[in-house]
This record gives sequence, C-alpha cells and structure tokens, in this order.
Amino acid sequence: MKTKLRIFNIILIALIAFAAVACSDSKDEPAPVDKAPRTVLVYMVAANSLGIGQNIAGVDYPSADDADVAEMLAAARAGNLDGEVLVFRSRYDETPTLSRLTPSGLVTLKEYDDDIIAVSIAQMRSVFDDMKRLAPAEKYGLVLWSHGSGWLENGYADPDYRPLSFGEDRGKRMNVTSLRQALDGAGFEYLYFDCCYMSTIEVAYQLRDCVDYIMASASELPRDGMPYDRNLPELLKDAPAGLISAATNTFDHYNTQANPEDRTCTIAVLDTHHLGEVAAATRAIYEVTPLPHPGLTVTNYRGRSRQGFSIDFGEYVEAL
Repeated sequence: MKTKLRIFNIILIALIAFAAVACSDSKDEPAPVDKAPRTVLVYMVAANSLGIGQNIAGVDYPSADDADVAEMLAAARAGNLDGEVLVFRSRYDETPTLSRLTPSGLVTLKEYDDDIIAVSIAQMRSVFDDMKRLAPAEKYGLVLWSHGSGWLENGYADPDYRPLSFGEDRGKRMNVTSLRQALDGAGFEYLYFDCCYMSTIEVAYQLRDCVDYIMASASELPRDGMPYDRNLPELLKDAPAGLISAATNTFDHYNTQANPEDRTCTIAVLDTHHLGEVAAATRAIYEVTPLPHPGLTVTNYRGRSRQGFSIDFGEYVEAL
C-alpha cells in the first residue's frame, strides 16, 4: 500500500511540475496580435522632384509627399478608417521609415539604412514583410506613390532607365518586370498607382497574376495626386466597390478644377482576371491586320488637339 501511495505521489508531483512549466512558458509568449480587416500600405518613393518644395508665382508650396501626408492625417483625425494604414517614405537626406498613420501623426515603426534603393526588388519585399509583421490583416492593399512612365520612352540618357517603369529614387527606376517580381506572392488584393501613365494594357498584363485589381491613370497627374483625405476610407473598404469610389473621387477632384490644363485625370479600375482573354482576342486581330497601320498615331491626353487615335487601347483595336 505504501509503495502504491509513493508511486501516486511521484506521479502527482510530476504532473504539478509539468503544469507549472507549461504555465511559465505560456506567460513568456507574446500575446497574439489581432488582425485588422485590411491594411493599406502607401509606398512613397519621394527622393525625386516630388519630394522637394516649390515656389510657384511667389507662393511657397510644400513637397508633394508632405501635402499628401497632411491629407492622410486629416482622414485619420476624422476617425473613419476601418483598418490600418502604414506609410513607407524615402526622401532626400532623410532616413527612410515605415510608419503607422494615427490621428496624432505618423508613428515610426522601423527605420531603414540611408543608402537603400526604394525601387529595388529586395527593398520592396522587405517593406512588405515588415508590413505583415507589424500590421497583420485579413486583406492588404498597396498604393505606389511616385513618378511613373508607363510605356513611354522619354529619351532619358540614364543607363538605368528603361521604358515601362515605376518610381524614381535618386535617379533609379523600377522596370515593371521587376515590379512584377516584387509583387509576386506578396498577397495584395489591389494596387493603386498614384502616378502618371500606369493605366496601360502593357503594365496591366505584366501584373495580371499579382493583384486582382489595378487602379491607375493613362494620362499625367498633377503633383497632388489623389485626394487621400477622401480616398483612404474607401481604400479600406471591400473591393471592388471601395476602389471604384476612390477612383471616382480622384476623377471628380480633377474634373472640377477651374483651370482646363489641370483636368487631366483618366483614372480607371481594371479587373486583371480577364487580361488573358484580352490578349488572345488582340492576338487574333493582329494576325489578320497588315503592318504597318497607316494613319494610326498615338497621342497624349494632355495635348490640346486630338489627332488620329488616342492612347485608349479599346479605340485602337476597334480601329484595326
């Protein structure tokens, strides 16, 4: 009997010790982070002319990125952001940072080396990973903020320049094929290009497997870009309805400008799922259309006159 009691006591002590260790280990683990319904990352590549203030007609204007951050703060203070907004910003002579947007300002979450290239695949992927670690969410959206060249070859002599590029970071640009590699498997539901010329069939086709929706303009956009105070609440809503509202806000912002030169926005929301079908149909038309195509010219929406055919792809193919 004593032997059985001794064995029982040993087992009981072992169980108590195991429970104590288990409890101790659980206290050392960090509490699980609740996922937001959506996190939007605004990737601001501002080490270029957009990150420098200007004096126009004797009036000092802040840099374009400062102006847009002010609009973001206005949206945060209004208290209608259903999700997280993170801002990565690379500027001249400042440490690149990843910050959380709050009603009281941008709260720095991480600083990066001063010599990073924001338009490199490795750096972009690093920021994406940090976003998911610091602001986990059920869904993610991405805003790419900078210059954009779309398909245009503008004659730059810079050997690092290639057509079909996004961004400008200290003279470096990111080919759209490189952007595809950075976005591949990153898990973004949509991509909003807050820059010029990126709503082209060439760009969309390259990125068709990376995101479900692309929002962009086929024309030039003035320095102020989209109205972030109105658009951030929409970008945190379900797609594509929220995206269409954001695109409408951007179009209306420019369409109501008093100066006709400023009414230059041609924003669109693209569903990437059907681009394979578009490519197949276009290929069939090209195969029976002799080259060259006389009389068909490509014009810029910014131009004062519209001669030949515009850069609208649907018009061009219909004409063929």
